[in-house]
Amino acid sequence: MVAEKVFIHGNIYTMNEDAFHGEAMAVAGQKLVAIGSDEEAAAWIGPETEVVDLKGRTVLPGLIDSHVHTMIAANKFDTGHMVNCFGLSKEEILHSVKEMAKGKKPGQWIQGLGWNQSGWEDTTMPTRQELDAVAPDNPVFLLRVCGHACWVNSPALKLAGVTRDSIAPAGSEIMKDEAGEPTGYLTEKAACVISACLPPDSDEDVKRKFLLIQDKMLEQGITAYNDKCLGTSNMNQREMAQEMWDVLKRMYQDEKMKLRLHVFVQPGQVLDEMYRRGPQIGLYGGRLTHRGVKMFSDGALGARSAWLLEEYSDRPGHTGSGRLTDEFLQNEMKKAHDAGFQVSIHAIGDGAVKQAMDAYEAVNPCKEDRRFLIEHFMIARDEEFERLAGSGIIASMQFVEMSSDMNMIEKRVGKKRALGAYAWRRVLNTGTKIASGTDFPMDVENPYENMYYGVSRCTIDEQPPGGWHPQEELTRYEVLKSYTLDAAYARFEEDVLGSLEVGKYADFVVIDRDYMNCAVKEIKEIRALMTVIGGEIVFQAGETEE
Repeated sequence: MVAEKVFIHGNIYTMNEDAFHGEAMAVAGQKLVAIGSDEEAAAWIGPETEVVDLKGRTVLPGLIDSHVHTMIAANKFDTGHMVNCFGLSKEEILHSVKEMAKGKKPGQWIQGLGWNQSGWEDTTMPTRQELDAVAPDNPVFLLRVCGHACWVNSPALKLAGVTRDSIAPAGSEIMKDEAGEPTGYLTEKAACVISACLPPDSDEDVKRKFLLIQDKMLEQGITAYNDKCLGTSNMNQREMAQEMWDVLKRMYQDEKMKLRLHVFVQPGQVLDEMYRRGPQIGLYGGRLTHRGVKMFSDGALGARSAWLLEEYSDRPGHTGSGRLTDEFLQNEMKKAHDAGFQVSIHAIGDGAVKQAMDAYEAVNPCKEDRRFLIEHFMIARDEEFERLAGSGIIASMQFVEMSSDMNMIEKRVGKKRALGAYAWRRVLNTGTKIASGTDFPMDVENPYENMYYGVSRCTIDEQPPGGWHPQEELTRYEVLKSYTLDAAYARFEEDVLGSLEVGKYADFVVIDRDYMNCAVKEIKEIRALMTVIGGEIVFQAGETEE
C-alpha cells in the first residue's frame, strides 16, 4: 500500500505519550497510516504519492478551540456593517457611530461590539444621551466585550418598548438614572429585549460569516472548534438555529466548509424539535456534529452580572443573580441527556459554578460518563474544587480571560475570592480535564497567545514579572494537551482527534518555531505556516511570511 501524501523532515510532537516525537507522516484518505522516522515513511512513497518537505519545521496536532461564537465573531471583522469597538476609547466609539450614521437612512440600525469601559479614562457606564448626540435618528445597539450587556440609545429603547416603568427579567438589569429613566445600559435578558428588534441574518449573511471565521481559524492552525450558541448573532436569535444548521449542511455538502465543527444550541422550541430528530454526529466525513446544548447560569464579571454568593467588593449589596432556576436547569439537563445530547453550562461566578455542579450531581448521581461541561469555571470556592474530583465534569476554560481580567478581578471580588479564579493548576490537580478555548470574539482568537497565558500567567506585555499567582501556571505540555487531546475528549472524539497517531485524522499545523523549546515570551509570537485537515492543505502562508 502507498500513501496519497507523505510529510517528511518534520519536528513532530504527536501528543502520543508512547511515541511523543516523529519526523514523518503518511496519509491515506483522511487518516494517518504511518508516523515515525523519514526512513519508515519512505516505504509509503509510490509514483503517485505527493511528498511534502516540512524543512525541519515544528508540527503540532490540529488545535481545537472549545469555545467560539461564530456569528458574533464575524461581526468583529464585518466593518462595513458593524462598528468595531474593540480597544477604542468612548470618544473614538462615538466618532465611529457618528460616521456610520452618515451612511444610514433614518430608522436604520447601527450595530457594533467590543466596548469595554474598564479601559476608558472614565470607567463609569456609558449613557443613551451620548449615543443620542451622534445618532439621533438611528437606533444604536453596541454589545459589550463580554457579550452580556449592551449600550443603546433612545430610539433603540423606544423600539423595544423599554421605559421607566419596565421591569428587568430575572437575572438582568435595566440601569436607571436618578430620575428613574433608563440610562441605555442593559444586561442579560434585558439586553435581549433590545437585540430581539435587530434585523435577522439572511442565509447569505450566515454563509459569509462562517466562511470569514473559517479563514481566520485556518490561518491560526485551528482545525476544529465548538460553536457555543448556534443561532445567536447578537444576543438572543437562538430560534434561527435550525436555519443556520441547514445553511451549514449545504456549505459542507458543497465542500466550502473544511473545519471540524461542533455546534451547541440553547433551549427553546427549535432545540425541542432537534431533540426529536436526535444527535447529528460526524456528518460529511467527521466535519459537522450537533449533539450539544448550551445554557447560561449567569453573566459576566465585567458587566457585574456574574452570580456571586456574596456581594461584589466594588458594588455593595449587589451579587448579580442566576439566570435559571434550579428546577429549569435540571429539567433541561435531563431532557438533553434523554435525547442523547451533551450539556454545557456557562458559569462564571461562584454562585453559578455551585448551581451548575448541583445540577450535574442531581441528574447524574451515579457519575456516568456524560462529559458535562462547565464553561469558564472562573470563580470557585474550595468546596467546588473538592467536588470536581471524580465528578467527570470537564472545565472549559480560557487562559486569555486571566490576562484581560487580572487588573479588575480583585476589585470585583477581593483578594480571597480571587484565589479561586483562573485556578488552572487546582483544576488539573483534581484530575479534571481542561478543554481550552478563547471565547472568541470576547477575547482574542490567537491560540498561541492563549497558550502563552496558560504557561506564563502574564499579560501580553509580560507583566507581572514571574506571573500573576504563578502557582496556578501550567506546563507547555499541559497547555497543548488542553488544546488537543483533552479538547478532543470533550467532544467525544479522542479516538480520531487530538494526537497524531495511526488511524486518527491527519489534522495538524506546521508552525514557525519550536513550541516546546522556544523562550516562553516567544510562544505568543508563533505563526502558523501550514494547516492540514484530513491530509488536505487548507492554509499555507506565503513565502514572504515564512
